Amino acid sequence: MAENTSGREIELKLRVEDLAALMRIAQVAGGTPERTAHQTNSFFDTDDRALGVTGLVLRLREERVEASTRFFLTGKGPGTRDGSLTNVIEEEIEIDPATAKALREGADPIAPLDVDPPSRRAVVAAMRRALGGRAPHIIGTFMNERVRLPTTLSVGGADVPVVLELDRVSFPGGVTHHEVEMEVPTGVDPHAAADAFHALFGRAGVVGRVSPGKARRLFAALRRELTS
Repeated sequence: MAENTSGREIELKLRVEDLAALMRIAQVAGGTPERTAHQTNSFFDTDDRALGVTGLVLRLREERVEASTRFFLTGKGPGTRDGSLTNVIEEEIEIDPATAKALREGADPIAPLDVDPPSRRAVVAAMRRALGGRAPHIIGTFMNERVRLPTTLSVGGADVPVVLELDRVSFPGGVTHHEVEMEVPTGVDPHAAADAFHALFGRAGVVGRVSPGKARRLFAALRRELTS
């Protein structure tokens, strides 16, 4: 089991044109890529998006790497965005296959998160308030192929270990996006990390662009509003 995570996720995200652009990023970054993780990301909400309209996200992720499969339940609260830099409340736990199966079949998807620390309980309370007694269910799913690439970037003159996440995202309707994500390491200035992240794109000759989060794009795809 992975450690449960609690607190804030500070992350950098940029979309790129295609798979070739991802490969150029990987080549310039150096390092040895990990095995491809095949992810199925399912989102819980009500049909009128009681969670989404208040900036809350509840996600079940199945991640398969070769013969190994793991499951993660994640609750996210409202956050902020500054260009490619996002800062959101995130509470995540790893769950067993039986629990994941039960959630898909209608069990309360918030209950497994209702454990200490207090920050996690606060996210749960916010979700309960938003739902007003209604039961959320899976309202959308997208697939993602993720390659994690441990490397180092020069941040403020110091070499800092980071992990680039190179994603090929398949949304409903046959729309595929390619993007790079990087979580800002603890103790590192986010804006200095952003400068280093953008400098990597420059060295690779790749143009990155800011896009809405994957959950927002999923729901746009379900409304048939995501075309490219």
